[in-house]
Amino acid sequence: MKSKTGPGWKDRFVLGVKKWLGMNVILCDSCKWNWRGACRNPARPNATWCPEYEKRG
Repeated sequence: MKSKTGPGWKDRFVLGVKKWLGMNVILCDSCKWNWRGACRNPARPNATWCPEYEKRG
């Protein structure tokens, strides 16, 4: 279960590894809620962690 306050240690570790490997860490590019009326995350369109993220497709 993801918390609303921020990423846990596991999410931060995975994000750090992805950055180190040069992978895309921006979630909004692959999120099914990536349109103005659906996403209320203030970090959009450059969010690296989101409690409401769902993979598109």
